[in-house]
Amino acid sequence: MSEYSPHASESYSAARPLGSAHTEERQGVLTLGAFLVVGAAFVVYLLSALYLDTRDGTSYFGADPDYYELMARHAYDHTAARFHPGTVVLGLGWMKLFSPLEAWIAPHILLKAMFAAVGALGVLGAIVAFTVLLPRGYGLLGGMIYASSLGVWYFAAIPESKILTASLSALYIAVYVLYRDDWNARRTIGLNVILAVACFNEIVAGFLIAIPAVDAWMRGMVWSRMRWIAVQVAVTLAALLVLEIFVNGWIVPESTSRAEQSHFALFIDYVLRFNYGPDKIHDFIASWFFFNLVAPTPHALWWSQFGGYFEPSVAAYRWSPIAMVTMLVIGLLIVAPFLPGMRGASFGAANGLLLPLAAYAIVRAIFFVIFIPNESLLFSPAVTVPHWLFVLVPFATSNFPAKRAVLAVLCVLLFVTNAGFMVGPDGWAAVWTRVAGS
Repeated sequence: MSEYSPHASESYSAARPLGSAHTEERQGVLTLGAFLVVGAAFVVYLLSALYLDTRDGTSYFGADPDYYELMARHAYDHTAARFHPGTVVLGLGWMKLFSPLEAWIAPHILLKAMFAAVGALGVLGAIVAFTVLLPRGYGLLGGMIYASSLGVWYFAAIPESKILTASLSALYIAVYVLYRDDWNARRTIGLNVILAVACFNEIVAGFLIAIPAVDAWMRGMVWSRMRWIAVQVAVTLAALLVLEIFVNGWIVPESTSRAEQSHFALFIDYVLRFNYGPDKIHDFIASWFFFNLVAPTPHALWWSQFGGYFEPSVAAYRWSPIAMVTMLVIGLLIVAPFLPGMRGASFGAANGLLLPLAAYAIVRAIFFVIFIPNESLLFSPAVTVPHWLFVLVPFATSNFPAKRAVLAVLCVLLFVTNAGFMVGPDGWAAVWTRVAGS
């Protein structure tokens, strides 16, 4: 075991490359399946992006696509560059790289392809994480469930920084759980690079450190682990310093808005805007835990002056039978392990990791319930992997019959339900009308 390893415990199997627990043939099939799912996700995200454009559906949930659409013209918005430079740098670099194709492909389509590709990369990270932490045969199903989740799907289909944060979070979790007991210098550097890029895109991505920190605390705080965590803390602080000292006011002109003078000023400005109460907490819970996974209706008509939101209540699911059925299936997954005789002996490879993942999810939730509770759907995609793991791990390790069949049904329901939102309130008939018209 190298000095970079936090610790090796007999209660955990050593992390290995994707699918290594299977035969070579089975590993090849799994790898092929993973890339087919990733490729399908990219195609679906890109087609969704093109369709959302035709129905003016790119500004839901407080999204700011206008900030990022400028990159199709090889320009950028200063506000986006101050607080989400990762997306801006990636977008400008992508457009520069593929500029020779602009003679045949419209620049805005090239930009949409970048966001779709970023979303698909997150699907790959999710598949790896699910393959490591779930029993054999559940990784691809978990990846498809993640890919079909509303928050991931929607933000991969519009120009927004949130999908980059979500995908980098999925990749960070994937790399950590994959090499948790088998670190070396190259892998440690890779994990820190993912963290650094995530922080440059959204500084509170630094909350990801909660995963290795709580994991190390649970396994015993020794010097090698403390040093390993300290490096990650230093990476996050360095990213914040670069953003505040070099990006905001030097590389990007200083804003005349007091709220945009720094990350701290922005935080204080938002906190002072809101009146906190039980209704705000309920709104937050509905978006953060439910709407991020399943669209309650094919339309989002509330607060249309801000782009449109779902009715801020879990009761919104009553308007869509298929959405209600989807939620009932998810409810079955949650309840099944607690039924008599259904609880599994252990969580397998996920033993000891659900609490660190929960720590990350909780810290991020607390921050955003304070910072911007009524736009929480913007920031919830970054916890989609942990949230699904909290549901899937107990279910997949339970004694419930036909578990794969149940998850396959959930995949179909989730896809159809969220596709209904993507195509809009006019439903599939509007899709065929637009296709025929084109």
